Amino acid sequence: MDPDEEARALAELVTESAETQTFSRDEMVRRAAAGASSERPFGLPGRPLSRRSPFVIGLTGALGVAVAVLIAEAVLKAWHVIILIVIAMFVAIGLDPVVAWLTQRGWRRSLAVTVVIVGALAVLAGFIASAVPALTTEYHHLSTQVPHLLHRLQQRHDAIGRAARNVHLSSSTVTKVVSFQGVVSAGRTVLSAVVATLTVVVLTIYLLANLPAIKATAYRLVPRHRRARVGLLTDEILRLVGGYLLGNLFTSAVAGVAMMVFLLAIGVPDAVFLGLLVALFDLIPMIGAPVAGVIVALVALSESLPKAIAVVVFTITFRLLEDYLLSPKVMRRTVEVAPTVTVIAVLIGGTLLGIVGALIAVPVAAALDLIRREVVQPQLDAT
Repeated sequence: MDPDEEARALAELVTESAETQTFSRDEMVRRAAAGASSERPFGLPGRPLSRRSPFVIGLTGALGVAVAVLIAEAVLKAWHVIILIVIAMFVAIGLDPVVAWLTQRGWRRSLAVTVVIVGALAVLAGFIASAVPALTTEYHHLSTQVPHLLHRLQQRHDAIGRAARNVHLSSSTVTKVVSFQGVVSAGRTVLSAVVATLTVVVLTIYLLANLPAIKATAYRLVPRHRRARVGLLTDEILRLVGGYLLGNLFTSAVAGVAMMVFLLAIGVPDAVFLGLLVALFDLIPMIGAPVAGVIVALVALSESLPKAIAVVVFTITFRLLEDYLLSPKVMRRTVEVAPTVTVIAVLIGGTLLGIVGALIAVPVAAALDLIRREVVQPQLDAT
């Protein structure tokens, strides 16, 4: 080997030996500083970061804001589904007393749920069966009246008549536009209603069939020393909600039947559909019955003015009887909410969730009042 190459190889060997010794010394220093041993080969864990550290505070706050934003976005995107879940939950709670009544008489819960759901679907099918012919008749009546109205419009000698003639407003054009837009709008509405109804029905069946198991699982999420009291309060809240919904259904059914009989007596067409419509609107506290009365009065007005006046008088009279005789007797054993609280609850519920909020506002207010009396007020009195 060349003497120069031997010298370079010897120098490299010396350098590697020095680096190895340095690394070994550094490793020994690190192991000693970390407190490494045979049981803990990588040393003892260090002190955790202080929760008062500005970095930890800032990072925690940023993560909290990010999680809150993500939750808010998720709720907004799923808002329609959440409303359907709320509707199904309240329907299941409202039907549960009937299921419980049947099970107490020896029925299996599955059979009781099936009978109750079939009955509810039968009522819904009856409403749809009575609504379709009435709406079809009104649409046919409107389509036949459009040519006559347009002809009268074009025969006018004022600015409106000239404008109608200038834009070549004909009955065929209007009929095509109205028909196309009506079919598209009706198709969207029907499809959306069918999907929403099926979703609510499926969720209601699931919730109603598994309500005892769902309650038991929810109670397990509460600490053991509070579980019994929370169960009693929850059962009372469910009783209030179910009693209110059943009572409201009963009074609304009475209102619908009374209106149907009255309309049949005075000869107003589509009396069955209008009676079911009154029953449906009567479920909405405060504003439902007056709105239904206006709709029925307008339909009666198409027949004659005396019939419309008779409908208005009957609506007002029956509303007074319902508010001061029927509803107090039905709701006496279920929900007792002050009138002021009822008005405020309906207004807030209607603003937040629309018709659904107005429907569930009164039982929610009753539940919150129970929590105030049994939980919040005793804690405040004890302090």
